[in-house]
Amino acid sequence: MIMQYRYKLHSYCSNNQAEQIAILKALEQLQEMEAPIGRRAAIYTDSRVTIDSLKNHDIHSFLIKKIRNIIRHLATQNWMIHFRWVKAHIGIEGNEAAEKLAKAAAQENTNINIVFDIIPITTVVSEIHRKGLEQWQAQWNNEEKAAVCRSFFPNLEQRLKTKIPITPELTALVTGHGKTRSYLHRFKLADNPTCLCNEGQQTSYHIIFHCNLLEAQRGLMIRKIVGSICSMYSRNQNSLQYQGMLVC
Repeated sequence: MIMQYRYKLHSYCSNNQAEQIAILKALEQLQEMEAPIGRRAAIYTDSRVTIDSLKNHDIHSFLIKKIRNIIRHLATQNWMIHFRWVKAHIGIEGNEAAEKLAKAAAQENTNINIVFDIIPITTVVSEIHRKGLEQWQAQWNNEEKAAVCRSFFPNLEQRLKTKIPITPELTALVTGHGKTRSYLHRFKLADNPTCLCNEGQQTSYHIIFHCNLLEAQRGLMIRKIVGSICSMYSRNQNSLQYQGMLVC
């Protein structure tokens, strides 16, 4: 006898919650089944997180506690429950059938009632982080000051993901407070702001991208950056396309 059920969770519920609801509903079905004394059941799941959570008694999330409670209740009815982990997406018939039912329930709009709608803490934290970052980015975009720093780091999320060794020299460079002629001229410490190459004001941006006196150093810097990017991706791909240009 094969019994199949579909249940729907709220869209903001996590995959782990979906896996745990499936286990909980399967255990609830056992309570309704008539079976001889010495009852045994095996729960096969591809959620290693759920199995590890059930073993870890320091974890007391809502669904994990519900699963533990129903296992205890089933034990009073002479049920012995075994859990087994199986690898997903390798053609195991029962696992593939469960995946199809889960996808069908997720895509169903009207005919299946939502059986679980508790937001996981991780989702709440992620949403707070996302909204905070959005507000920070909006403030950063509209900030009248820090134009030089913003030109280096226009996207705050990308900046937070990038590991950069912070040094006094880097700080001076990206804030425009380095000892460039343009900066010194603002405080009347230099006669004029023009770079020694006579092709513009000597700003951080000019030194990095345009000064022809630093062409050799600029080429070396570009080669080092390209080399580090290529080595980072060489294990997975032979070439890297960056901003529309093939660089390695």
